[in-house]
Amino acid sequence: MTSDSSNSIPNSAARYSNNSVATQKQARNAIVFIEYSYNRYSLATLTGVLEVDKRLEKMDILFLRAEKKKTLEDEANRQLANDIVALGSSYDTLVVAFSFHTPNVIAMGTTIALMKQYLEDAKLNNVTLIAGGPHPAGDPIGTLHMGTDVVIVGEGEVALPEFLDRRFANTSYSDVLGLAYFQEEDYKFTGRPKPIDLSDYPPFAPKYMRFSPIEIGRGCPWACKFCQTPFLMGGKMRYRSVESTLHYAEIGHSKGFKDVRFTTPVSFAYGSTDGRSVNLAAIEELLKPLSKLFGKEHVYFGSFPSEVRPENISAEALTLVQKYCGNDNLIIGAQSGSERMLKAIHRGHGVDDVIRATQLILDFNMAANVDFIYGMPGETEEDIEDTKLLIEKLTSMGARVHSHSFMPLVGTPFSSEAPGKVDDGMRDWLEQLRGKGLEYGNWKSQEIIAEESTSFMAEQKSALQDTSGGKS
Repeated sequence: MTSDSSNSIPNSAARYSNNSVATQKQARNAIVFIEYSYNRYSLATLTGVLEVDKRLEKMDILFLRAEKKKTLEDEANRQLANDIVALGSSYDTLVVAFSFHTPNVIAMGTTIALMKQYLEDAKLNNVTLIAGGPHPAGDPIGTLHMGTDVVIVGEGEVALPEFLDRRFANTSYSDVLGLAYFQEEDYKFTGRPKPIDLSDYPPFAPKYMRFSPIEIGRGCPWACKFCQTPFLMGGKMRYRSVESTLHYAEIGHSKGFKDVRFTTPVSFAYGSTDGRSVNLAAIEELLKPLSKLFGKEHVYFGSFPSEVRPENISAEALTLVQKYCGNDNLIIGAQSGSERMLKAIHRGHGVDDVIRATQLILDFNMAANVDFIYGMPGETEEDIEDTKLLIEKLTSMGARVHSHSFMPLVGTPFSSEAPGKVDDGMRDWLEQLRGKGLEYGNWKSQEIIAEESTSFMAEQKSALQDTSGGKS
């Protein structure tokens, strides 16, 4: 559901693109999004917000991608920095925007620092580096010390266009909620913005041909200790209305969408008042017109890139999925096979819920993919054995296990915990399951990334304390 078609910007030698249908003279001001595979959905949403904002009609929106598959990382970063210098020389004011997660913090720290140095060497003071997304929002001070000028904390639909309007007018943005920055050496945070109504904002950018799954829910009431969503987006779920969802689905369909997918923290909670229970009528009201528009074989609900909670699964809910959707699988969030751990991390369900949900899915002739996280804080040998027992039970029933290793994420109750280590016995056992086609996932690379990212942030914090005399 993404499109990367683009037109080259006139008079430029750099590798950046502008997907606007207009061919007018280059604007005085521009924002350039630094684009990676992992942030394309968030950039599609933000671009959609900017393309409909009347205050920014004369602003260029650009996209710049570092091609790291074909070049060494340092070469790609140098090329990226040179491109930004070239753009900074072409515009009166340029804003460079990064969006990233904690697993990307080392790469972003290196990239931003090099870019900042190139801009200083070129004596360009008309370029502002901003950052948003889960990691910057969870650690704004650390992100500012990486070299960014401004961090957007929380939702960007209101803060980003407001900031751009002020920046291009060269007026103060100190009263724009959701911004963090340094004024001289003093840290300033303008305060959290009011939660938005998703229906008021587009989920993607049709004019710029930047598409993503349609976000139909934001926030989460469960407060699982390892997850950033409830702590960054709030504990109350908010939903995009059926009317708004259908409107943008129709736009996507007219632009060549073949399939429609959704992002939401809790799929089967759509339309419920508490974000915990299931509202079958609301789900049917959402899926029925989409199934008619796309054909049921092209509507996907409760599968990638979203999942379902085990206690929300019922025969009635699965009947709706089979009636209106084409996905042949559901992804269940289990996370542990230990009742003690499930309570400790605030999951809000038990092991029996996972077994019951898996059996129901299989009874409906659908594939059951069950998420587990290994190496979470406080996990004991007994907890590991309980998890293995549950996995053995599920795989014997016919389910597949989706494996993750624990990664401490900024802004969560577990942010200061050590990265997860998969027990040696568990490692060998998971390899055996994988050989049988019963397990998949990137837990090995996640384990390495978690260790390296945690070390990087610890070194960064230590360096800041050394230079500030113990103050961060």
